[in-house]
Amino acid sequence: MHIGSRLRRLRESNSFTQKEVSSGIISTSHYSNIESGRFEPSSDVLALLANRLEVPIAYFQKIHEDDASLQKRLLEYEELLSDMNGIPEFFNKHGSQFAYISSINQEIMFNLLKYIELVKVGRIPEAQVHYSVEIAYIPQKFFENASRSLFEKYTYTSALFYYFKKDYEASISHFEDALYLTREKSLSAKINYNISLALFQLYDYGTALIYAKRAKRQYMHLHNWAKSGDCYNLIASLYLEQHKTKEAKRYIDKGLSVLGNSVMETHGRLYHNLAFTLMEEKEFTDALKMINTCIEVKKQLKSKNLFDSEQLRLRILFHLGDLLAVRESMNRLQGSIQNELEKARLDYFEAKLYHILHEYDLYEQKMKNSIRHLHANEDWKALKDAVRHISLHYEANKKYKNAYKYQELCIHAYKRLTMEVKGGEEL
Repeated sequence: MHIGSRLRRLRESNSFTQKEVSSGIISTSHYSNIESGRFEPSSDVLALLANRLEVPIAYFQKIHEDDASLQKRLLEYEELLSDMNGIPEFFNKHGSQFAYISSINQEIMFNLLKYIELVKVGRIPEAQVHYSVEIAYIPQKFFENASRSLFEKYTYTSALFYYFKKDYEASISHFEDALYLTREKSLSAKINYNISLALFQLYDYGTALIYAKRAKRQYMHLHNWAKSGDCYNLIASLYLEQHKTKEAKRYIDKGLSVLGNSVMETHGRLYHNLAFTLMEEKEFTDALKMINTCIEVKKQLKSKNLFDSEQLRLRILFHLGDLLAVRESMNRLQGSIQNELEKARLDYFEAKLYHILHEYDLYEQKMKNSIRHLHANEDWKALKDAVRHISLHYEANKKYKNAYKYQELCIHAYKRLTMEVKGGEEL
């Protein structure tokens, strides 16, 4: 990393051309060579450029000098990220120190920590923009000579960035690098858990189980019961995806026993999976009771993923044939839809209701709308179910051309679901 990189980013953030920045100081061609790293500017030139760009002179002249006082603040910031409670007060008191960080290493560390903070508070779109603007420009070669802690933080943060970008293979690759670099046991457990989540998204359930069980053992050894409960829930989810309900139920029971009596988010997730297990075993009445318990817990905790459990409740109600309750649930959910994908999933259930009621025009309209948005959002599992349903509908009505078209889309969705499945071995 050189001063040219900082000059270019600062110039571009102010929407200046190279000519506008360099005019009256040096020639545009000379300035261009500074930005590219071919020339090293004098301290006098840097002072003039700093004045024009309205930044402290030290921001250009001390790029390789770490500030001891700032280093203490960065370590304090990192420690606060564990529980998040003291961060607002911390920035009210010390925020001015982070305005223009002269040291390139310390500026990068601050931006990495800022990304993690944004992720932890759920501001994912903002976090992704922050990474793209403040971190993505850094060449990989820079970290070859950086400290181990900075490289570790970079690989972990990059893994999160690619996970939320849905590039799961790149995410796993960076997580593996972070796993190799870290010496912290709790971070190692977290990385193993996150790798399992990424493999889950790639439908590689067998390999995902290896990492989930490894994370579970690590958290149990650390006596972190809440995180252990999350691992038990993830393992149960992976077994459910493989239709192994007995194994899933066993891990759900273990997860609940580990958590104890204090109600937390993981209780809601475990209750959700237990309701799903009971539904798969055709114990629909018990499944309904359990999903109702799950929804109450999630409401109590103001959970952000309530829609998934409401959706499962609809599936159970369909199995029970309680169409009045289905309609009431769908009407209630209409007002809480957060995005296009949730709307598409709800349209699918509404279409199924119209089909049962023999209102086929409304059925086709709703189902086609659902299929269009499920396809656009690449929700292959839900899409497979939706296109299969409408294909069978057209086949039953002897509209074979339409049936064939949707069967082709069903095959496409199925291929997308299975193309990443590798199997994996259990340890």
